[in-house]
Amino acid sequence: MSQALHTSSTGINAGQSQINVIAHNVANVNTVAYKSANMTFETLYSNNLSYGSAATKDGGGTNPKQIGLGVKISGITRNFNAGTFVSTGRDLDTMISGTGFYVVKDAGGHQYFTRDGIFNVDSAGNLVTQNGMKVVGAKSIYSNAGSDLTVKIPKNMIAKIEGDPNISSVKIQDLNNASITAGKVSVDLTDASGTVTNVLVDIPQGTDTVGSIVSNFNSALSSYGINFSASNGAISYTNSGTYTMAFSSAGTTSNFLAETGLGNSTTSNLLNETVTLQDMINYNDSNAISLKSTGIDENGIIVATYNDGSVLTQFVDDAQTLQWKYTTPEGVTILGSDVTAQGSSIANSNFALELATMVNQEGLVSLNNNLWEWGPDVGEIYYGIAGEMAFGSIESGGYEESNVDIATELSNMISAQRMIQMNSRVFNTASEVMQTLAYLGQ
Repeated sequence: MSQALHTSSTGINAGQSQINVIAHNVANVNTVAYKSANMTFETLYSNNLSYGSAATKDGGGTNPKQIGLGVKISGITRNFNAGTFVSTGRDLDTMISGTGFYVVKDAGGHQYFTRDGIFNVDSAGNLVTQNGMKVVGAKSIYSNAGSDLTVKIPKNMIAKIEGDPNISSVKIQDLNNASITAGKVSVDLTDASGTVTNVLVDIPQGTDTVGSIVSNFNSALSSYGINFSASNGAISYTNSGTYTMAFSSAGTTSNFLAETGLGNSTTSNLLNETVTLQDMINYNDSNAISLKSTGIDENGIIVATYNDGSVLTQFVDDAQTLQWKYTTPEGVTILGSDVTAQGSSIANSNFALELATMVNQEGLVSLNNNLWEWGPDVGEIYYGIAGEMAFGSIESGGYEESNVDIATELSNMISAQRMIQMNSRVFNTASEVMQTLAYLGQ
């Protein structure tokens, strides 16, 4: 009878362990992005009284005679299904809609994974979790190697805007302060006698460069002593001949004059701008701008709005690389190589939140503070940004709630409670039988 005591005690212990798991789930019913756990069981070894025998020519076979020795925990699995979106209206509250984990790191540089997307900006401009861990910024949109950059938002900076010194090589379609259409420009040339010669200059298609426009003008007009050039973000011309030049509306089919302003001046408007972003050092600098608000878009990229109306963010270009994007207070968008970042808080930062996914996410080890870390059975880890490759998109203005199903947990709790009660009855019965045996012969 002592075996019955041990067998029933395994059931009691297993039921108690299941209640512990259920208690942890229920306690975290309101925990951000919590993933519920579920316990499963399997049998212990059996005591084999007989292994059975095969049938013979003269007699039939027999089946094994076994007495089970109880139950043990088979495993504790995690349910990584996404919780529902809880709206808060706060721009830095985010949820990953789909696959992926945010990557964060502590003061020692050790990296962790989390689905908790409630972020803050600290006094130094770092994007951090509620526990002060820095959020890691992606170095590429998809990689099997993680980044060592963190997301840092310049709270005060200087934006120095100038004309593009390399405007001749800029494609017409890429001009950030003009949108020139193809067509012709009509030029009237008047000589000393008053004779007017009309020349039509071709404006090429938008894939051609500003230099090609200048070349077309020079091919048509240089023999008259009129020469065009492009530098510092603008187109200009000089007239060293004896002809008086005037642009004419008759025959002009391109919007070139309206977009450039060359109709009223020998130098065009600024057609392409560059910007140099620098950390503000002198707080008395009148050119400095301060951070007004911070948001996160569907790709997990920071959108920083400043008090002068300018916006700093990043984007993925045609080569699938991350580039800076700065929008001036006047609404001019400056992209890619036309944006130069200087200073520690800009050049050493990235505005795209890094996400991670792995072969076996159930192999992650759960820690406190809504964190997970690598485990031996995780497999290879891949990194990137939201909305690209296998990663989910970002929903801002709210967070992911716990995926605990209270009805399921309470049902499991009742089942575990009955398991303990029934095994306790078996334990008491075995104890009473042993007590009866102890009094035999008295």
